[in-house]
Amino acid sequence: MKMFSSSLYIAVAICLVPCMAEHPIPDYLHICHENDPNLTGCMITSIETLRPKLVTGIPDLNIPSIEPMDIGNLLVSEATQSNGLRITAKNIRAFGASTFKIKSLEVVEYGQIYNAEVFFPKLEVEGTYEVNGQVLLLPIRGTGPFKGNFTDSTGSVRMQFARKENSDLVTMKKFVIKIKVGKGKVRLFNLFNGDKALGDAVNGVLNENFDVVSKDIIPLVERALQRLLKRISSRILENFTYDQIFPK
Repeated sequence: MKMFSSSLYIAVAICLVPCMAEHPIPDYLHICHENDPNLTGCMITSIETLRPKLVTGIPDLNIPSIEPMDIGNLLVSEATQSNGLRITAKNIRAFGASTFKIKSLEVVEYGQIYNAEVFFPKLEVEGTYEVNGQVLLLPIRGTGPFKGNFTDSTGSVRMQFARKENSDLVTMKKFVIKIKVGKGKVRLFNLFNGDKALGDAVNGVLNENFDVVSKDIIPLVERALQRLLKRISSRILENFTYDQIFPK
């Protein structure tokens, strides 16, 4: 589920398409303008043109590679009312983000509000975890590596930008992400200090009830990702003025 950090780089790239207009334009950048009668179509084409660069990374824009994507650490220390689950995930890497497809892109208000829906056919995630609590009334605890496979997943993103007060710089005022996983399978290794029977049983229950389990876990991941991605996007945006990113 942590793979949706890739939505940030895709989303920020969407809004950075016009930002290079006042600089020498590299061959890989397709410029879109506010008065383009097919602005959203132009921006989607721009992202497709940018795809190879997103795979390798764009150091000039401080955008790292998305293949594989090194997400780092994600702390989900909150607990749901139903299961009291505490999770820490570290050293997370996602594979397959470069196969994304832009399902929809809406410019609600140019320079301020954008909506995007990004589809991921197949994603693989790996890292280390620490978990303590219960799922479906089943106690679960352990620490070790984990792997996940997800298909037909969607990340819906809403971004709101604003001009910084008393400044020409742009700020990310709001970043909201909603996650929908089509199908998923997770394997947590070394549960219950390596007890194979208990570990297999818990992994079996988790995957047999993936839809139910994900309803509790995904909102926690969404909130953690929103805090993380807003912070990262702010670091990217601070390199540009508002008028550079949203030229009139």
